[in-house]
Amino acid sequence: MKKTGAVIVAAGLSSRMKAFKPALPFGDSTVANHIINKLRKLNISPITVVTGHKSEELKDSICFDDVRYVKNEKYSETQMFDSVLLGVEDIMNMCDRIMIMPMDLPAILEETLRQVLSIDAALIRTTFQGKPGHPIIISSEFAASLKDYNGENGLKGAMESCGLPITNLDVDDEAVYLDIDTPEEYDRLIEWNYQRGEGYPVSPEVDVKLKAREVFFDETAYKLLKNLITLGSLQQACVETKISYSKGSKIVKDIEHQLGFAVSEKRIGGSGGGGTTLTKEGLRLIDNYEKFIEDINKESKRLYKKYFAHGIRN
Repeated sequence: MKKTGAVIVAAGLSSRMKAFKPALPFGDSTVANHIINKLRKLNISPITVVTGHKSEELKDSICFDDVRYVKNEKYSETQMFDSVLLGVEDIMNMCDRIMIMPMDLPAILEETLRQVLSIDAALIRTTFQGKPGHPIIISSEFAASLKDYNGENGLKGAMESCGLPITNLDVDDEAVYLDIDTPEEYDRLIEWNYQRGEGYPVSPEVDVKLKAREVFFDETAYKLLKNLITLGSLQQACVETKISYSKGSKIVKDIEHQLGFAVSEKRIGGSGGGGTTLTKEGLRLIDNYEKFIEDINKESKRLYKKYFAHGIRN
């Protein structure tokens, strides 16, 4: 089989998703690691990821050391084809042909990729029921000519105007064009992928509680005290936290009993009326808890990458 490399384009802004697509949970890892892992299992090498928006974050989230990176410095003002050119130029002298695909098509089956790789042709385009999708494979000879193409429709236009025959491979995998440009598309793809037996994505979730003799501070207690800061009334804070007043009173009493000092104090009458506020110790409890959570979440991401980013089935 001819040596095949890959260019994965991940330079976009992800503006409609309102989240960084490559780092979203997918399969038993993330979108980026899930795709790269499948390519590596099929001995596709080298693999170049074209970055742009949040380039360093993307590189940091990928757990494979043998991945190459090229950054599209003008990602916000150029098209996908410009990113393809950068990736192609990076590896076209290192392999016989190049597989090209965007990063936001994570549900493509490994069997589909294997089928595409089995075809020996200069230009290969994957389709589902006649509708074009990805991946696309181009020969290195054709790749070298791409920089001279000045026509429209990007890579599609270059392929269709070059005079070489395009081999359309129709596969039984709708995922070849199911991308994730919006949160709704991502949610639908997750559910669709589960329904066809590929499972739900795995991601870390950390639940942090503070314990003295017993657990006395958790997410509910934190929200209650935060609302107390804002509202200045335990009753209103309980309503905002969606708990009963009796439960809220018990939470505050339990915190103070376990710590041995007051975290709240009542304000009686006066021009501003009565109410309940936090003591300086209560405010410090909230501040330290927030910083603690922030550091734990950072560390959990690091450890998740260490133990799970390669995928459980790898």
